[in-house]
Amino acid sequence: MRALSPLSLVLICWALTLAVALVALTSPRAFDLMPAFMAREDITLAAFTPLGALWLFTALAAWTVGDLAARTALPRRSPRFIPPDLARAARLTFLANLLLLGTTLLWITLTALQLGGFRRLLILTAAEALTARDFLLQNKLFTGMRLFYAALPATGCLAAALLATGALPDRARRLCRLTLLLNAIALTLLPIVMSQRLLLLQFTLSAYLVTCLIRRRLVALPWLILGAALFLGVWSLREALTNPAISTDAVPIGLQKLAFYMVNDLWNAVAPLATETPPTWGGITLHGVAVLTFTDGVVDQALAPLAPALDAIKGGGDFPLLTAPYVDFGPFGAALFLLLAGFTLRILFHRARATLLAAAIYAQCGAALLFSSHAPYLLHQNLLASLLVIALICHLSRRKAAPTAQIIPLPMQQTEALHEAA
Repeated sequence: MRALSPLSLVLICWALTLAVALVALTSPRAFDLMPAFMAREDITLAAFTPLGALWLFTALAAWTVGDLAARTALPRRSPRFIPPDLARAARLTFLANLLLLGTTLLWITLTALQLGGFRRLLILTAAEALTARDFLLQNKLFTGMRLFYAALPATGCLAAALLATGALPDRARRLCRLTLLLNAIALTLLPIVMSQRLLLLQFTLSAYLVTCLIRRRLVALPWLILGAALFLGVWSLREALTNPAISTDAVPIGLQKLAFYMVNDLWNAVAPLATETPPTWGGITLHGVAVLTFTDGVVDQALAPLAPALDAIKGGGDFPLLTAPYVDFGPFGAALFLLLAGFTLRILFHRARATLLAAAIYAQCGAALLFSSHAPYLLHQNLLASLLVIALICHLSRRKAAPTAQIIPLPMQQTEALHEAA
């Protein structure tokens, strides 16, 4: 289980990012589109300095200190899993998922009718994917509607968690399997138009992580490979649609663009070290909280004067998890933020072995850590919306007035040591 700890997930993400970026930058013949992609975002190699590498080492060290502090404070005995009312949780998960999918389908249907039908929407998507995306965004049903499909990874994660317990009645098991199937289809099709590929990644990674957490071992590696293949397929199709001028097959375009994102993420991680910019005081790291509290307009207005300076030290996308706090609070504030994040995530990882709520929440956060080099997703509005959905379903699924909580032993739990490492 140490491979699923927050520190391990962060190290896996950043090691993979560094490795892919290094291969892409040192293999110009294999990655012949890389110069064009870099020129599009004004990315050069000048920002990759020893000072940037020093910051990444310092940031990881701060996270490690927080992780070790929590690990020292926590009891070494592994808690036993206490489930809620599993059948009720399965029904609520399925119903919540129908609400999320129904709202999304209604939105797409009404938009398609304005264009003359689904056939015209598909033709527009194939010809001008970005135009189709803009048209959909202009026809949102209500403010915050995008959070409805952004929360689909939450219900998918809960369905996977409930199946992993191995204690569901037949009807509840069928509901959970149907939830997973519907979400897999929806989150495979939506990114082709909406460019929300992180939702598919969040869904597949969190479903796998929560299954491993509840089973207390790494399981179903072939399914993880299948999920990776699905993500790469959707990624390649999206890139082929949004780069029609590049005369290369879809798969090479997708793979080269994925490698470019690693280079771009690494640039966003180290470029702020090369230029002094005024602190944004949480405007980047905490922007998701501002969105959910409807104060993002005020925050965006306050950050507007800094936009040119921020754009100069950022390629495409966002600052990654290890650098966004640096831009917000400076080096000392960022180190404290990362230390507290490491401390909190380690405690959550320990609690994930005891309750379905903590397991699902940690799986969502763990998925965010696995692409933390791309964005500070831990406090993104999409992830926070998913956590709210998970918390509400688990709250409504609690056992009523039970004198003692029923404890269900999980598969393989009997063979584990009583004192495994926290």
